[in-house]
Order: sequence, then structure tokens, then C-alpha cells
Amino acid sequence: MAALLLQPNQMVSLDRLVDAMWDDKPPASAHGQIRICVSGLRRLLRGSERDSVIETHPSCYRISVHDDALDLFTFERLVSQGRAMVRDNQLERAERLLQSALALWRGPVTAGLDSSALASLVVRLHEDRLTVQEEYFDVALKLGRHQQIIGALTGFVTENPFRERACAQLMLALYHSGRQADALETFRTVRMRFSEDLGIEPARDLHLLHQSILAGRLSSAAPPATDALAPPAAPRSHGHQSCPAGVALLSRASPNTFTAEPLERLRQENDLLRVERDGLRRVLSLWLDLNDTDPGAAAS
Repeated sequence: MAALLLQPNQMVSLDRLVDAMWDDKPPASAHGQIRICVSGLRRLLRGSERDSVIETHPSCYRISVHDDALDLFTFERLVSQGRAMVRDNQLERAERLLQSALALWRGPVTAGLDSSALASLVVRLHEDRLTVQEEYFDVALKLGRHQQIIGALTGFVTENPFRERACAQLMLALYHSGRQADALETFRTVRMRFSEDLGIEPARDLHLLHQSILAGRLSSAAPPATDALAPPAAPRSHGHQSCPAGVALLSRASPNTFTAEPLERLRQENDLLRVERDGLRRVLSLWLDLNDTDPGAAAS
């Protein structure tokens, strides 16, 4: 049932259902057992309707689900509406919609089931939920609800310690609640965790936020939402290389001011750094290959 509902209104092959049930060790009667299970589900779900919601196709099954019959569909609809309200700067309506979407989650997807075949589907849904949770925190910060979300943010960061966007949100919420020392301590804890567990530093944005909190020069707690959507102006060239405008998160008005709006760029910057790192590795590898094939290249 879970394998069908995780792929609603889609064809699910008999072999995929076998993998979901037994992974790579199915019994010889696996196909027959799947057909028996589907037949039982079909009887249970038929109800008063003549046609079953589970359709049989050659070597496939498909469960037909209406828009309001599955929490997943309702979640996606509410999230889409909430994001539209954010774009329209209707933040209170966005907050309610995102809260309603998150309230549909009552535990992990497929809790109690151990199936590697379903893992990729479950991971995607879990990541979607975490992203929406962070979007909700963004909206709450823009509305100035800093103290109200500290508890939820603290629990979220504890459960997801390497999500830098949420770490930054917690630091901002603490700072704007008059808890500058706790905000700084949060950064030290995050930095130590990244160093000890991953051997890397947190994203540049977290360092910039830490510096701004340390100096007490953060921008307004709830800047206009239009600032988040407007791209930063291209920096003027003064004969030296400047940082790309797309990752410059400091306010142009003050070099020590961190704006709260572009927190969503944390993940984008990480992706950019990974691309640059991979590019440098490819260039270095190419250079080494050229020197191996041309002994005189190093001398020149």
C-alpha cells in the first residue's frame, strides 16, 4: 500500500512492489503474494463504489487518488499557495498556509517499514518537509515573531544540525530577542560541530552573520520583502577582483551589516563553492596530465 501511495496515479511495476516488500531477497512466490495482497486491498478500498481505486495493468498496478484524498496532495497545494502569498508580500496569509501544510505531518513517512527500495521516495518527501519548515521560519522572522519561534527553531536545529539556513535563522531569532550572547554561542557550537564531524567550516554567510552579531550591526529585524527578490546591484570595478554579486549578502550601506532576507542563498552558495572546487580539481588534473605527457612543459 505504501509503495502505491508514494507514487499516486502512476504505474508501479510488479517487480518494484516485490523490491519494496523484500528488497533483494524475494521468495519464489513473491509475484503471487503481491497479487493476493493487491486483491485484498482492492476489496477493502472498493467501499460502495463499483470500480476499485487500484487498477491492474500488464505487470503493473496504479492507485487512483483524488486531490483531496491524500495528505501529500494537500500538503503540496498549501505549500504552493503559501509561496504565492510570500511573492505577493502577504506574509500573514503565507504563515497560516505553511503552518497548515506542516501540521499534516504526524510522523516520518512509512514509519515502521524497512525498505531500501522506498528510501529514495521517502528521502525526497523528508527533504521537502524540511525545506518548507525553513520557509515558514523565514516568514515568521519577517513578521517579527522572533521569540515565538526560538523553541521550534532550537528543536529543528538539534534534529538537523547541518542545515546552515536553519542555524542562521536561530541566530537571528536569538539576536532580535535580545539574546546576543546566546546567538554567538550558537555559532560557536555550529562551527565546532562542522569542524569535528565534517572537517569543514560553515558557509561564508554564517561567518558574516556572526561578525554582524558580534558588532551589533544587524539590519532591521523585518526588512521589506521586496529586498529579498531584487538582485543586488553589480559592484563597480576599481582595478581589483570583487566578489560575485550573487553571493554578496552584506548590505551595501554598511560592510558589517548582515541582511536577514537572503538566508535562502546559503544552500546556493554551498553549491557554487562545490562547483568551483570541482572545476579547480579538473584544471589541476588536466595540468598534471599535460606535464606527465610533456616533460619539457614544467621547465618552460
